[in-house]
Amino acid sequence: MEPDSQPLNFYGEFRHALDEKNRLTIPARWRRAEGEEFVIVADPHGHCLLVMPPNEFARVTTAAASNPQVPPQQLRAFLRQLHAKAQHGAPDKQGRLLVPEELCRQVGLKGEVALVGGRGRFEIWNSEKWKRSQEEETPTYQHVANVIGL
Repeated sequence: MEPDSQPLNFYGEFRHALDEKNRLTIPARWRRAEGEEFVIVADPHGHCLLVMPPNEFARVTTAAASNPQVPPQQLRAFLRQLHAKAQHGAPDKQGRLLVPEELCRQVGLKGEVALVGGRGRFEIWNSEKWKRSQEEETPTYQHVANVIGL
C-alpha cells in the first residue's frame, strides 16, 4: 500500500526544540516516507500550527466545499485565505521540518515546543500555551470520557 493511501494518524505528545534555523525534528514514528510533504498553516485562532499531509489538507478543503452551511461567497473567501496562509514543508534527511519564520512569529514558537498528535494531522504549540490549553481542556476531556464510558 502506498504511504499516501494509508490513513495517517499521529498519536502522542513530544517536546522538541526549534534550532536557530527554525528546524524541528519530527518524531520518528510520525515520519512516513522519504520525500513526504506536509502542509503547514496557523490554526484560525492563532494557538498553534497545524501540520498535515497533502491528502488531509485536501480532505479539509473538500469538507468546507461540501458543507451546506457555508454560503458560496464565504466558501470562496475561506478557501482563498486558507490556501494563501498555507505553506509547503518537507523533512530533510535527518527528519527535520523547516518551520517558516512568519508562522513561528504568528503563534509564538521559539525554543522548546510541544508536538501534539491529532488524528490526520499534528500540531506544534508554544510550550506555555500548550500547558495552559491542557489545563483548560482537562475538565472537558474528563466529562466526555465519562459520557462515552472510557
